[in-house]
Amino acid sequence: MSSKQNQKAKQQKHSIKQKDIQLNNKFKDSKYFDLLGLSIIVVLGIIIYSNSFNCSFHFDDLNSIINNSAIQDLSNIKALLSYSSNRPIAYFTFAVNYYYGQLNVWGYHLVNLIIHLITSCIVGWLTLLIFSTPALKDNPIIKHKKILAFFVALLFVSHPLATQSVTYIVQRMASMVAMFYLLSISLYVKGRLSEHRITKYLWFAGALVSAILALFTKENAYTLPFAIILVEIFFLQKKKLIINFKDYRIILVIIVCLSIIILLFSRFSLNIFNSIPPKNGNDYTITSLNYLLTQFSVIVKYIQLLFLPIYQSVDHYIPLSTSFFELRTLLSFLFLLSFVVLAILLFKRNRLASFGIFWFFLTLSIESSIIPIDDFMFEHRTYLPSFGFFLMFSSVIYILFQKRNKYIALSILLSLILLNSVLTFQRNKIWKDEITLWNDAISKSPEKPRPYVVRGFVNYNLGQMDNAISDFSKAIALNPKYKDAYNNRSIAYCQRNQFDKAIGDYTKAIDLDPRYTAAYYNRGIAYENLKQWDKALIDFTKAIALNPRYAEAYCNRGVANRNLGNIEKAISDYSKAIEFNPTYSTAYANRGIVYDKLEKWDKAISDYTKAITLDPQVANVYYNRGNSYWKKGEWDKAINDYSKIIEMDPQFAKAYYNRANVYVKLEQWDKAISDYTKTLEINPEDKLAFSNREYANSKMNSRVK
Repeated sequence: MSSKQNQKAKQQKHSIKQKDIQLNNKFKDSKYFDLLGLSIIVVLGIIIYSNSFNCSFHFDDLNSIINNSAIQDLSNIKALLSYSSNRPIAYFTFAVNYYYGQLNVWGYHLVNLIIHLITSCIVGWLTLLIFSTPALKDNPIIKHKKILAFFVALLFVSHPLATQSVTYIVQRMASMVAMFYLLSISLYVKGRLSEHRITKYLWFAGALVSAILALFTKENAYTLPFAIILVEIFFLQKKKLIINFKDYRIILVIIVCLSIIILLFSRFSLNIFNSIPPKNGNDYTITSLNYLLTQFSVIVKYIQLLFLPIYQSVDHYIPLSTSFFELRTLLSFLFLLSFVVLAILLFKRNRLASFGIFWFFLTLSIESSIIPIDDFMFEHRTYLPSFGFFLMFSSVIYILFQKRNKYIALSILLSLILLNSVLTFQRNKIWKDEITLWNDAISKSPEKPRPYVVRGFVNYNLGQMDNAISDFSKAIALNPKYKDAYNNRSIAYCQRNQFDKAIGDYTKAIDLDPRYTAAYYNRGIAYENLKQWDKALIDFTKAIALNPRYAEAYCNRGVANRNLGNIEKAISDYSKAIEFNPTYSTAYANRGIVYDKLEKWDKAISDYTKAITLDPQVANVYYNRGNSYWKKGEWDKAINDYSKIIEMDPQFAKAYYNRANVYVKLEQWDKAISDYTKTLEINPEDKLAFSNREYANSKMNSRVK
């Protein structure tokens, strides 16, 4: 082949390659590429969280969802606001879940996953918007902006550290605040990039609405104005940053920041900086200073988990730091300081990486600074900060390798995403139920007492009292001042009728905390089981003194007063219990018993009826109301109640016996004989049933003659 032919062939080959590149770029710029990217993000998220839908409720879900009456009436907004004025948006979503599915976990997990998928898509959109800002317009990296935005979103949706924000139902708060937070910034950036005046303000209005939703979802949204300032400094300022107080945007930012500060202090007093006494198994007081010092090593742990997500735990063991010059604290501080210095040095060379580092520290600042929180570390706190990490990580990888071969960078990112997806799927298996979760926590933090107490509580609910007592005992061995461990072990002892041991543990808990209301109440119940009514009365009275609205304590004190012969005081206690909890069926049932003893049949029947309305599944209340009807001579109503009990519990011998007695009154001898016979089948030693059946037989035989 001649040189001219070779040259022509090369030109044709180059031309074809150029056309391929143009077609490839055209596809990347098309809406089909965007839709494909979003579809992959959503499908991947669904796949890796597909095994989370049957994971049980956990830990804080108990108070926030299962036992939270405030979410059980969707129309009662006042109850939601009174329960949590700081996070009403999050609790409203729980109320919606409860309205449609009560405590079916599937619906809660579905909402959590939808929030995570939406947030992941917003992450991709915000990344794309950042690449479209003036500061990056001349950066060669913007040629690959769509693919990079796509990978940042994939890292976000797949990382296993997000499982605590997605699979742990109550931590929807962390993912939801991130969703509104990131959406607000995205809309703000979109508004800043818009050249049409009306459209610009519409974007800003959307950003404001989303910011308000974030503020009422979780408190870490208070950093949002400062995040917007960060975006302005890094990406939106076309010239050197100069604060011009004649610029309306500067004035607006100052107003917003001042508004946030005023709102913060109006909603939270300076008490948020108060020291936290020993609790949750800790044997130390947490101050603002030692919390801050401890956070240095906590933040390093967060960074390690983002880089290398192994040894995840629902309850990490983090030792308290009391001095800046402790080796662990000092090294952690120097490590974090080096990151900040790196961010400053990278400002001009790699603005994305620099921004990612500052974003990480800013969005973590509410929960990792000088505001003491009883728990040093939770993985869900990294959900919003992780966006900065993934942005930094992706840009660094791409810049390092794209000059040599961009496919190396893509391969690294793709490999990490696949690995993360597998780890996330596996981590969800740990969240399957309380036993798997807390077994894992104990294996990761065997020196921490709280996981043993939580697992002990789970074992107690499963009826495994030996395992429960063993767990509580282990927690006490780790921390002999752990009052909750003593209290919980006492409850397990009560289930085994070891009331003396229980009273000993309750007393120890009270010695550790003389204001431990639950321990007084529980010890009172133990004394009731031993029929030591006077001691029970003293403990219930103490519990009421500590908590004057303690309905259960009033109700049980009523039982003690009734057994001590203090009838009027018993009625007063039951009435107080009903006043503080109008849906307290046991208090109505117990007051009915007292009215019955006083032969106030109508009042007794009224209380029994109210108790049945509130809880139709308690057979004893039907039995007591049937007895009151019997004493009033309302035979048919008595028979109906006894029949209802028998329907609920076919082995309830007394119901057959009393119904037989009513049939005797009505001279329905065959029915009476049948019920006495059934009574004797259940309880062959019942002499009264035997003699009464003989009497009924004689009556029926005489009538036949």
